Amino acid sequence: MSRIASLLAELVALDRPLLVALDVDGTVAPIVRDPDRAEIPAETLSTLGSLAGTSGVSVALVTGRDLASLRRMEQLEGIWRAVEHGGVVLAPGETPKEPQLTGEQRDVLARFAEWVDANAEGAFIERKPQAIAVHVRAIAETDPKRATRLMDEADELAERLGLRIRRGKALREAEVFSHDKGRAVREIFERSGARSILFAGDDLTDFPAIALAADHGIGVFVRSDEQRGMPSESAVVLDSVDDVVALLRGLLVHLRA
Repeated sequence: MSRIASLLAELVALDRPLLVALDVDGTVAPIVRDPDRAEIPAETLSTLGSLAGTSGVSVALVTGRDLASLRRMEQLEGIWRAVEHGGVVLAPGETPKEPQLTGEQRDVLARFAEWVDANAEGAFIERKPQAIAVHVRAIAETDPKRATRLMDEADELAERLGLRIRRGKALREAEVFSHDKGRAVREIFERSGARSILFAGDDLTDFPAIALAADHGIGVFVRSDEQRGMPSESAVVLDSVDDVVALLRGLLVHLRA
């Protein structure tokens, strides 16, 4: 039996309602150099939409992107969304509230942004309501030492400013508040009334959610050349975005049958 077939057999045996929670980039959307050009393939979107419309299943997308960036990639109905690494959790149809930052919090975020503008030429910058993310993948392709130096300097500055530091694949993010995908998935799990979880993710930032899912179902780690360290012994390893999509399609076929 193939790895996908074996995992599918475990998945369909889980108690329902089932929460299918998924990271986006590197999990259902292939990693690309420019995150603004990343796409969830149309066939994958169709599968997710069909799963979300299936009785006994809730679907959630759990991402470091902000809401506007995620919605550019998908216009799905009936799904949960956790954006900004769980800083905002939205039930299907729920409208987000504006984040409330103090003057001091806005000031330190602006100071970090000034450093980024002056020093991170060539990096892809995400400016979120509560954070600024510096993606150095493009820099690392031609100057890996500079990419490493930029991430180290971002760490030092964020620490001096009292911002939280998030480390990911070719990524440093300075946040006003500390968020966690594991806590976000737990909130969705409890609010949705699910009895078991499938979560799949590919980065350090996904490890807490993978561990939670392993305790309540199946936690999947999607391996890549950039991140091969295992989150825990209980995680199931898949090799690619294609493997994740094959698993989701298999689940949909089973549920329709």
